[in-house]
Amino acid sequence: MEKTKIHYRTCNLCEAMCGLEIKYQDKNIISIKGDKKDPLSKGHICPKATALQDLYEDPDRLKAPIKRTEKGWVSISWEQAFDEVTSNLRRLQKKHGVNSIASYRGNPTVHNTGLTLFAGGFLQSIGSNQAYTATSVDQLPHHFASLMMFGHYLLFPIPDIDRTDFMLIIGGNPAVSNGSIMTAPDFSNRLKAIKKRRKRSSGRSTIYGNFQNCKHTSFYKTRHRCFVVIRNVECYF
Repeated sequence: MEKTKIHYRTCNLCEAMCGLEIKYQDKNIISIKGDKKDPLSKGHICPKATALQDLYEDPDRLKAPIKRTEKGWVSISWEQAFDEVTSNLRRLQKKHGVNSIASYRGNPTVHNTGLTLFAGGFLQSIGSNQAYTATSVDQLPHHFASLMMFGHYLLFPIPDIDRTDFMLIIGGNPAVSNGSIMTAPDFSNRLKAIKKRRKRSSGRSTIYGNFQNCKHTSFYKTRHRCFVVIRNVECYF
């Protein structure tokens, strides 16, 4: 039996890309924790990161190409898989047209070097306009607004947290997501620091949590989540 070892990796399940400390022995994972030395996440992880062990140990996890046959699913070689995919793509497009092929890319593809380098060229070679990603069902309105306002879909504004006087967050919890695309290190402690700073400078305190009974609050409630608009205070929730 090998000695216990530690892998330092990056979680690839969202754009926050938190650092991970993975302790393992042989091929068995002992624990997954946040990497306290990571310059961005500083030890923060969310439940998705610890669930990576479930993905790794899932008995249905695919480790090789498989093909559906009359006798069920069978494993095939990568060479055969590439040959069959190429042949069938050409056959289907010849019979049904270029746009008969659709593609879907999930979040982890952005964090994979091979897919980042070659997926775009591969999809362009197919020529279909039926291309979908996690963005299609996630943050596409953000990209569209950035395209209309700033001329490019990736030029969306990221809050300057250290110099922000007022921040209203709807449908998000940066204390859990670590700031998500803001990638703000140690977000929870930053909120505490802002709260102390505001108390010292002006006597106004940061308000966060349950606003339902706050007399200075305009409270809105939908079926799935609540949000508020508060005047003259910093707002984080």
